[in-house]
Amino acid sequence: MKNEKRHNRELFIVEAVIGVTSTIMLLIAVAIAAVLAGAQPVIAGWLIAVSVVFFVIVCFALTKMEQIVGYYVCKKCHHKHVPGYNAVLWSPHIGRTRYMVCPKCHKITWQKKTL
Repeated sequence: MKNEKRHNRELFIVEAVIGVTSTIMLLIAVAIAAVLAGAQPVIAGWLIAVSVVFFVIVCFALTKMEQIVGYYVCKKCHHKHVPGYNAVLWSPHIGRTRYMVCPKCHKITWQKKTL
């Protein structure tokens, strides 16, 4: 159990590093495209398109990582569960807290991610 908790904590850190790095890369690509837009508009367009596609793929992968690491706790009944990918993907969230339906009490609450 201790090893699993340590492993989950490490995956959370990896998820954060990948997320921040990919966001910075997207911003750098957009800045470069803005500089190139006057002289090379086609290259600038392709740079933005490829960067956005890469960023979206990374976001989906990070959402999957968040879904499988740890579990969510219902505020009403304190049930611990791992929701499906679609529930995690489409639920409103603030940080690692998501507004989802609890599978046990069927209440919609803000459920916090825990290890």
